[in-house]
Amino acid sequence: MSMVNPLSVIMEVMLLLTEQRGFIILEVLSSVLILSICAVVILFAVTTSTKQLAVSMQRLKAMEIAHGKLEETMGVEFDAITSIPKTNYPASYGEYHYAVDIENDVECSEFLKKICVTVYFTEPLSGLEKSVTIAAARAKR
Repeated sequence: MSMVNPLSVIMEVMLLLTEQRGFIILEVLSSVLILSICAVVILFAVTTSTKQLAVSMQRLKAMEIAHGKLEETMGVEFDAITSIPKTNYPASYGEYHYAVDIENDVECSEFLKKICVTVYFTEPLSGLEKSVTIAAARAKR
């Protein structure tokens, strides 16, 4: 029988442990990399959707303001309805401006007016001025 050198057995075991540990570290590093990439993608999606939600909320508020101004204008006596140039909305509503444009109907100018209310606002993402317009017709009673 041949004798086994204890030093060579210890070296083989150390080599196996070192190889195994290196493989585990490689797995952990690749898992962390994959999870990091997924986290960045999810964070980007959440950030983008949050910004789009803010823009949608601003547009909805502009529509509500326009609808309110339209209702207010519709309630005015027919002969007193006049155009209003671009005007600041009260500060409590934010940075909104509105304009009311009145056009007499081509065929029935003495009995029908077209009312267009436009609300202007600055979009936070692009910094550009955007607008929302709502229109209705008012007949003389």
